[in-house]
Amino acid sequence: MDDPQHGYWNRRRFLAGTAATMAALIGTAGVFAREADASPLSETPPVRDTINGVLAFVVPGNDPYSHQQGVWTDRPGGVTAGTAESLERTLDQASPMPLLGPEAGNLPGAAAIAVLLNTFGVTTDPRSVSGPFAAAPFANLSHAAKAQVFEWLDTDQRFEGLVLKFVVNAIPTLAAFAAFSEVSAYDRTRRELTGRPVGWELSRYAGPSDGWDEFLGYYGGIDQVEG
Repeated sequence: MDDPQHGYWNRRRFLAGTAATMAALIGTAGVFAREADASPLSETPPVRDTINGVLAFVVPGNDPYSHQQGVWTDRPGGVTAGTAESLERTLDQASPMPLLGPEAGNLPGAAAIAVLLNTFGVTTDPRSVSGPFAAAPFANLSHAAKAQVFEWLDTDQRFEGLVLKFVVNAIPTLAAFAAFSEVSAYDRTRRELTGRPVGWELSRYAGPSDGWDEFLGYYGGIDQVEG
């Protein structure tokens, strides 16, 4: 994907192409709508691949989504077991009301965010429809192109005063929270960890502690205080 700093993108081109791009994705939105009604946590490629594209953007790792964007590391990152499902569930619960209008299927939560990201993604770079994640153009973009998408979402005046504005602004924050949380090793049924979470490795967290010896007792050998 081309670097926006080399003139491939410009706001005029973006605004001119938005309507056409949305029209091209109305069919995809219909699929989202049917599957969102059947299951808010649908694992269909459009939603899941798009959410994984977000997680890779926020916390790159050694997964296919990070490699596709051109920024990756040699260890696990945001795309790990449970993180995409957790982020989808959070978006669904935070915005159960429709975020997009009837022309886009009256979609709520993660499905609406996926349509929005893919719409802006295709407009940013039309070639993104032909990558390894064909149903999720956003996931095919370069890391720089994804940053451009979020910049446009953050500054688009059409979102002012809408719930969608707050949801869009929260996407990177919620993605980071999912990536650095315990969800990758958390058993929701038993409500306990099954191993060391990836988030702990990323943050170099030593794990829970019952206290430190140096904090036991009183400072400087004083073992009692008289008032």
